[in-house]
Amino acid sequence: MNRNNQIVPTDLTEFSVADTIEETLSFYHITQAEFARRNRISEKHLSQVLHRKAFISLTVALSIEEVTGIPAYMLPANDTRYRLAHTNKPMPSDKANDSDFLKQYDWAMLKGRIFETFYETQRLCHIG
Repeated sequence: MNRNNQIVPTDLTEFSVADTIEETLSFYHITQAEFARRNRISEKHLSQVLHRKAFISLTVALSIEEVTGIPAYMLPANDTRYRLAHTNKPMPSDKANDSDFLKQYDWAMLKGRIFETFYETQRLCHIG
């Protein structure tokens, strides 16, 4: 967190809910046990989240928002970016006998640009 109590990631694909929770616990001197209790999750599950062995549910994201004020929409978004960056991308060679496997539709590139523009606009609206 910076001096204005805002998390400023330098690389969003390396930033997950684990980082948000760790920084919050450290900054406010909260124990894992207390955080788990207030959010009605087990300490074991919290530990798994902090070690990126498990990820939070949307219900837990809403609980964390209630307890800490951290926006619930931000938490699963961070985990999704992190998980996508650390997932092996499927390759055409994975199904060499299927010529349609991963064959892109003609309209897919255009749609991709439209969706990127839409979601970038949405992201900027949430930041500002």
